[in-house]
Amino acid sequence: MPNIPHTRAQHPVADTQRPAAHAQSPAARPTEVLVVGAGPVGLTLALGLARAGVDCRIIEREPRFRDRGVRGKGINPRTLEVFDDLGVVDAILDRGTPDLRVRTYERDRLVLEIDPAPGNRATPDRPYAGMLLLGQHHTEEVLRDRLAGHGVTVETDTELLDHAQDADGVVATVRRGDRTERLTARYLVGCDGGRSTVRKRAGIAFLGENWEEERFIMASMEVDGLDTGAMHVWNDPRLGIGALLLVPMRADANWAVHASVAPDEHGEVPAPTADTFRELFAERAALPGVTLHEPIWSTVWRPMVRMVERYRDGRVLLAGDAAHCQSAAGGQGMNTGIQDAHNLGWKLAAVLRGAPDALLDSYQAERLPVARTVLAAASAQHRALFGADGARALAEQITDLSAGPDFTGLAVGYRGGPLGRDLDDTTGIRAGDRAPDAPCTTADGTPTRLFDLFRGPHFTLLTVGGHPALGEPAVPAVPPMPTMPTGLRRADVLDPDGHIARAYGLRGDAVVLVRPDGHVSLTGATADPGTLAGHLGAYAPAR
Repeated sequence: MPNIPHTRAQHPVADTQRPAAHAQSPAARPTEVLVVGAGPVGLTLALGLARAGVDCRIIEREPRFRDRGVRGKGINPRTLEVFDDLGVVDAILDRGTPDLRVRTYERDRLVLEIDPAPGNRATPDRPYAGMLLLGQHHTEEVLRDRLAGHGVTVETDTELLDHAQDADGVVATVRRGDRTERLTARYLVGCDGGRSTVRKRAGIAFLGENWEEERFIMASMEVDGLDTGAMHVWNDPRLGIGALLLVPMRADANWAVHASVAPDEHGEVPAPTADTFRELFAERAALPGVTLHEPIWSTVWRPMVRMVERYRDGRVLLAGDAAHCQSAAGGQGMNTGIQDAHNLGWKLAAVLRGAPDALLDSYQAERLPVARTVLAAASAQHRALFGADGARALAEQITDLSAGPDFTGLAVGYRGGPLGRDLDDTTGIRAGDRAPDAPCTTADGTPTRLFDLFRGPHFTLLTVGGHPALGEPAVPAVPPMPTMPTGLRRADVLDPDGHIARAYGLRGDAVVLVRPDGHVSLTGATADPGTLAGHLGAYAPAR
């Protein structure tokens, strides 16, 4: 049983939204992976599978796509790296707002203005620094468009009712409109949120608690009279930054408005109407010249923190909020789920192509400890943000995402896990660590960067030579392999400016095997073909 901290995570209690587009299902047919839930997590998983050549389907119970809302609006640097790998980061960056300034107030008095940019600068090894602000519905649209380019369309108005599995696959019973159908798949993955039907039908416990004493009302609306170049935060000794928070959502040309409200003796809270928000603004902000208009989307949110005791039940797996829910503090919920999906996707693809089934057990071994850590960190940050000195805690968080609890996601790694091997101490980086980016050149001197070489569903055998800063000549660290295993690309690079040496802690020429999800699998000064083949054989099928 995981150690569940006394924490909080997100779960909507009431919700209103307007319709978007509709996608119809093809005729029922067998598939390799059925993904349940077409939020950012399910879409990331489906995209990773589709680009690896896996036949997958993705179903969504809602009849229409979201086109508004305030959920999942912070994208952290590690998720941006995932999006880089999936080929969507430019579209995400084009829509999002980086390093939004923050103004904190006490009623009508401006207390502090913070610019997060100086503390979150990009470097050669981490090209994406601060938190990017973008509504979840935009992220979903970008991922859907990319997925459609692989020939996979979200099947809307399709709700999972039940599933059964045997040694060969899973049969899912779904309701599509007014019809009931059966879909068959080799594997089924639940990305269907905190109320996951997949999790419940699999009988996997969801351990933790709800924080019933806390409620937040949230809305999207137009606001006049506030500077759109900053987030506006009102701090209160009783509520912290929960007193009032207004965030300009530039891609939507409106504002996200949040306020903490206390349930009455019957557990009821004020409805998230324009009148409610105006009353709260007058009471807690009293800033003249500001007008709040009618909400175009609203919800009531109850903090909840829960996580599963296991991520897998045979051919059924869980990812994202279906496996763990945490406070929105620190903006980790969607990010952790997307990184779950990126970890799982390549493993499913490998197993479907002949890798040992035990590879799927490494998904839980690597990701469950991450979820436990994130839950604890988000809970501690929740207490800080919604405590008496919440504005100070927010200032510390946004000016350096890696200070204190690391909200960048860049420190997440799997050292000591079941898939890594370090042959010697040539590299400071270790198996399981995130593989950093770095400018470098190919063997013929063509400029490139490591992320360009890693991008795609393959393993990358990175051989690094030529470190003028280390006084090293360019010497191949791996002899030519007579046959390259399926899904492995060799990249022989030179490091004329020493960026790789610094990022990877190299002491000379080196070999680094990088997984499809951008984590290190093997390190050493050299590696013969037999050693590489033996290592890859554990989780990558040979040709």
